Amino acid sequence: MGERHTSMIERVLHRIEDHVEEWRNQDRAHKAEAEAHREKLWAEANQRQRLLAEAIADEEAGRSSLEEITKEHRVVFVLHREELSGTLEAFAGEKDRLVNVVPGKGDYGGGEGIEGIRGSWLVFETPE
Repeated sequence: MGERHTSMIERVLHRIEDHVEEWRNQDRAHKAEAEAHREKLWAEANQRQRLLAEAIADEEAGRSSLEEITKEHRVVFVLHREELSGTLEAFAGEKDRLVNVVPGKGDYGGGEGIEGIRGSWLVFETPE
């Protein structure tokens, strides 16, 4: 029983070690994917912040109104909750088009230098 028992234990240990190594490889891959995704999100956030800062600077300089700037650049900053970004990304991925904007009733300002900021409902339509 001794040698056979030892052989069986060694096989079990090797299987456990293989599973642990597989888990470590998957963990490394997930961490690398998360880091890449995080970098992409930061780049997108920086771009949005840059566009918003440019629009505010142009408006403050009196060159154009915020409405004129957003029309020119074809970009609008809309307040939304973080969990809705996935929905917006899904709409964009499906090439849905914006068909209506319903202004919200609440004022979401309150920060220093931020007055009259409101959220809006964006209504999309799926292309046929």
